[in-house]
Amino acid sequence: MTQALQALRVADFNWVRSLDSIWIDDGTSDNLGPNGDIIEQVVQEFLRETLGPASHGRGVPLTGHAGIGKTHFVGQLRRQVWENGGWFVLLEVMGLTDFWRNAALSYITSLLQPMADGRRQLEAVLAGVARRFKVEKEVETAFSIPNIEARKIVDVLVKGLMRHDMPNTLKHQDVFRAMCLLRSNDIDSAGLAHAWLQGYDADEQARAALGFLRPPPPPVDLVRGMSWIMSIAGPTMVAIDQIDGVVNPSIVSARVDDDTLNPGLGEALAAGLLELYDVGYRTMTVVTCLFNSWQALQRTGLTPFAQRYREPLNLREMKDPADIRSLIVSRLAPAYESLNFTPPYPSWPFTDKAIEAAAGVITTPRTILMRCDALRRRWIEAGTVTECDELGEVVARPEGASPRNGFAQDLQRHIAAAEVDDLIVADDDGKLAGLLREVFELYAREFEPDESSDLESRGDPAQKVPPLHGRLTFTYHAENDRERHFCFRALEHTHAISFQARLRAALTASGINAKIADRHLVLVRRSPIPGGAKTRQLFELFEKSGGVVIDPADADLRVFVALRQMSQQALADGRSAEFESWLRADKPLFATQFFKQAGLSPPPATPTVTGAQSSAATDKAAAPPAPPPEAAPPPATTVRDPAPAPPRPSAAAAPASTGSDSIPVGRRIAVGGEAVAVPLRLLPRHTAIIAGSGSGKTVLLRRIVEEAALAGIPAIVIDPNNDLSRLGDPWPSRPDSFTDEDDAKAQRYADKVEVVVWTPGVHGGNPLFLPVMPDFAGLGPDKDERQQATEMAAETLGPLAGAKNALQRGVLAEALRHFAAGGGGELQDFIALLSELPDGLSPIGNAAKLAAGMADQLHAAVATNPLLRADGPVLDPKLLFFGKDPARVRLSVINLSGLATDAAREDFVNRLQMALFSWIKRHPSKTGLLYVIDEAQTFLPSQKPALSLGSGIKLVAQARKYGLGMIVASQVPRGIHNQIVSNCTTQFNGKQSAPATIAAAQEIIEASGGRADDIGKLKAGEFYFATEGSGKPGKIKTPICLSYHPANPPTPDEVVRLARRVNATA
Repeated sequence: MTQALQALRVADFNWVRSLDSIWIDDGTSDNLGPNGDIIEQVVQEFLRETLGPASHGRGVPLTGHAGIGKTHFVGQLRRQVWENGGWFVLLEVMGLTDFWRNAALSYITSLLQPMADGRRQLEAVLAGVARRFKVEKEVETAFSIPNIEARKIVDVLVKGLMRHDMPNTLKHQDVFRAMCLLRSNDIDSAGLAHAWLQGYDADEQARAALGFLRPPPPPVDLVRGMSWIMSIAGPTMVAIDQIDGVVNPSIVSARVDDDTLNPGLGEALAAGLLELYDVGYRTMTVVTCLFNSWQALQRTGLTPFAQRYREPLNLREMKDPADIRSLIVSRLAPAYESLNFTPPYPSWPFTDKAIEAAAGVITTPRTILMRCDALRRRWIEAGTVTECDELGEVVARPEGASPRNGFAQDLQRHIAAAEVDDLIVADDDGKLAGLLREVFELYAREFEPDESSDLESRGDPAQKVPPLHGRLTFTYHAENDRERHFCFRALEHTHAISFQARLRAALTASGINAKIADRHLVLVRRSPIPGGAKTRQLFELFEKSGGVVIDPADADLRVFVALRQMSQQALADGRSAEFESWLRADKPLFATQFFKQAGLSPPPATPTVTGAQSSAATDKAAAPPAPPPEAAPPPATTVRDPAPAPPRPSAAAAPASTGSDSIPVGRRIAVGGEAVAVPLRLLPRHTAIIAGSGSGKTVLLRRIVEEAALAGIPAIVIDPNNDLSRLGDPWPSRPDSFTDEDDAKAQRYADKVEVVVWTPGVHGGNPLFLPVMPDFAGLGPDKDERQQATEMAAETLGPLAGAKNALQRGVLAEALRHFAAGGGGELQDFIALLSELPDGLSPIGNAAKLAAGMADQLHAAVATNPLLRADGPVLDPKLLFFGKDPARVRLSVINLSGLATDAAREDFVNRLQMALFSWIKRHPSKTGLLYVIDEAQTFLPSQKPALSLGSGIKLVAQARKYGLGMIVASQVPRGIHNQIVSNCTTQFNGKQSAPATIAAAQEIIEASGGRADDIGKLKAGEFYFATEGSGKPGKIKTPICLSYHPANPPTPDEVVRLARRVNATA
């Protein structure tokens, strides 16, 4: 494949914009398009009308027809508001059963979003308040002290607020206290504050101890309080996007049951928008929607809307060739840059002729992107790139025109060999759910998108207990982007409570129990429904709401398994484009009974909603006339790449390892300068790198990980400071210190190593979630191992469950031992056990009462701590260590910039270590694996407790027996717990600067028989090195890393872009 084709393969012409994209600054954010002056106008009016302390800017409706780029516009507004010193709140409106509770949560979620400088918006707001009282420096310093009592900082600021505005401070000081505590390093305080700001009073005693005067007020007053506090530091823009489904006339009067009519979601939204004007301080509201949606809202308010909102501003269509060119280039440039491909011109292969012909004919960004993507797929399928002189509609392949590529024969062979006996297991949905998720992706690939409709497989978050296992969403652009959702949930649980909890979550997530139009829910189940009155009542609600149960036939399951295997093989062989072409031609999934029973074969052609016709007609009348049909594009001239340089060795052809039994780490600083290497057999016996700032510690850490990867050893790398997120970037030019051998290694590293950047807490990248509970079922019969896993779980759950005294901890430990003996399960299963503790399980008096109290605390923790609720893939360590391409070694860099506090980071690392502890015992490695922690003193400290310390100590003691080696790095001698460092066979000690750290480093080296009088004078890249068989510590000079390592680490936004380059689950 040519470099051009490789670049086009990774080019992103995705035309669907989710609400999460509003918070992401990517390359496309710079493209203001035809509405740049409207953005400037709205921002200037916002700044002008929100100057006064109690000012209310009149709301701005922004209307435009489907596909014009309304969500992208909101993202540009957010960026401009932040750049001008304002605050931004994105009010999400799905499921408006309680407008103000939803608004309070939206304020909190928005405050926790990271800004361009890396700070959360909340931190910037609080800094602005402190700046107002001239104590910003003191407050920032106080917040950075790990063990400071957060209440003391709050009390100081409350006094300043009293002097600033006593009436409002008396009303809202508890809201301010909660906002400050939300920034606290103490996870319990932050969790309580998070719950309080949503209106939940999780723990009255803890609340009083933190200085709160009262329980949470009504949600409208929580919003009022947060808005007032934000107004002290700057004005706030509240944006509301993607409301068209909410104000759809077909659901304005949604029936809840046979006797009661629920006020329509549109009416609830209209009432909330009117009240929001009066509640906010220094606030302007911006609403983006279709023109007829705004008319529907106005009809509910009439005069009040005229008083609080100005006339709509209409977003312009894309008619200028320069805007179309800029849009196309913004999607191509990142792909070209990532592969160092220089195109003949920036928009290549889309010519100026094509762009100028499209101007005025293709008027929406969506249509342009869809046509570009259709052409991109055709070029990949053909294996050659042809210059495009006209962006005409790409004609779909005729029905039945199946490409001759052997996939049909392969399908029959794979079906015959497919094993399906272990897919459906009582009380375990995991295997069937995983298969279904991949099959829904394949179903979406069978669907040929066009300009009137498209289909997306929106995999609902792959949590440990997800509400859904898949969602197929049809979008009908000709019907004003109406959506039709088919949701699926595999559910084989036989225990009534487990069944009920999962079915309730599926009902809520799908929307069918709220009678939301065009929502469907399919339950995939083979066994009978559990008994009991409550279960029967809930299942009757499911059926009454239109739910469908499908018992999948074994014949269909064999087709699913076969297609999954074929898809994986096509990906490994570089034939995904050909495989997708065959899928769209033959449509093998459309032929299965499963999709026929689900109502998806054939796919639904139009939405089945009452009143849709009138709604569509209204907006069609308001839209400009449709463009005339476009002629089919003339034959294009094939443009081949210029004579390419000799190809680099293919990663697929690369050997699994270098064949060496050691990895080089440098040369002795002595006469002769002999090479120094660490035997691969010593890596599982752990490595420590201790060196101060400017020592070259990070460069050495990277080089060891890179050399290990070249030897075939994958790694999980914890990146707390963004320093390691560029492990997948090649040097833009050859470093001066590179030898020819380094150059060759860098080339081989780029070819055979796959670097995936994971971003827990940041949805725009590769979000990652890990289970709270150890995998007790996966542990062997060894009692010591089971006891260690139980202890780790107790250390994790104790603080979350409020187990502060010996009685509570004793009951928790007994319950965990009982839970583990029964095979364990998920957090919700353990909470259910605590809620109804079996008689006789614990000899402690009032054990059941103590357990029930801890269950309530855990329920509150789940409600308030996003790390306990997975909103992204819940992955086992296998996918962190191994990708689908066996010829490439995977490095998983887990970037922690999306986790706001040290407590949140410790919690995440603790869960990762528990997962590794359970997994490595069941999957011992003969060739070796690495687990790398930078700034390890934060997670494995010697001087203070940390949630991740206990699991880290157990992991370092046990992992070596199973082939997992740890590499810990720290700037501070004696900063890492002694039980960690003492288990490290290989140690590097580098330059230290402070007298105390110099003395500590010298003492460590002397304990190993060496002397380091010059430890404070070492140059960057010089270390004292010792390992088994090397003798006393001696000085070595280490090489520069093979991947790009500039002076400054990437920003959080750049990390997100790095994460998005690789499909994390591929």
